[in-house]
Amino acid sequence: MKTIIASLLLLSAFSITSCKDDDDAKKTEFFGEKISIGDGKAMSFVKTNDAGTPIEIGFMFDEKALQNLPTGDPHGHEYHLELPSEIAVEPFNHITFDWNEHGHEPLGVYDLPHFDCHFYFITEAQREAIGPFDSIQFNKPLPAENLPLQYLETPGGVPAMGAHIVDLLSPEIAGTGTFTKTFLFGKYDGKLNFIEPMITLDYLKGKHNESTPIRQPQKWQREGYYPSSYGIRYDASKKMYLIVMENLQHKHV
Repeated sequence: MKTIIASLLLLSAFSITSCKDDDDAKKTEFFGEKISIGDGKAMSFVKTNDAGTPIEIGFMFDEKALQNLPTGDPHGHEYHLELPSEIAVEPFNHITFDWNEHGHEPLGVYDLPHFDCHFYFITEAQREAIGPFDSIQFNKPLPAENLPLQYLETPGGVPAMGAHIVDLLSPEIAGTGTFTKTFLFGKYDGKLNFIEPMITLDYLKGKHNESTPIRQPQKWQREGYYPSSYGIRYDASKKMYLIVMENLQHKHV
């Protein structure tokens, strides 16, 4: 009888261990640490397929994050989101979610309350080293193969950020409509250093669920996983907004 009981206990322990290992192997969602925004919370996330290949990277925040946002700052307010520590997704290093109460220049284009969602390819230390007088680095052009079609490199740049590359087909740039959302690229010293959806507060509050294609450069400058679209989502069951770099594709150089 003792032998039978011992065998059953061993089998049970093996089953529990096997289930645990199986659960770990199938983990497909990873989350960064929560931060406070407004009256709510936000955190980054990475989603993989069953094989462990990254397919999405982004961040989520609850409805309360849009309440009692900072006021009175003419230069906007930056929230820093670390990526999940359990998984690395090159070339992404960190995310910032920037609240612009009065928008920013150019006037008549982006001067609406909105968020700048920066997905940086560089470290925070490298970003902080970008100074206000780095005109040469701001204005150094990208190689033609790294510039997506119908995108325009704008002059000058922003400290701790870089220079912006705008979508000429966006309604607010093309003159066919008002700014609601757009997708930009960023550069510094001739290198892409971030990608950036910009979304107005009013548009977010519309609780959309949509996916927008991203026009690709002919070639990326470094190997990694790059999105072919970006999503603006609202999960009604969880009352959560999601900003997502979708359909990640591995690119070689």
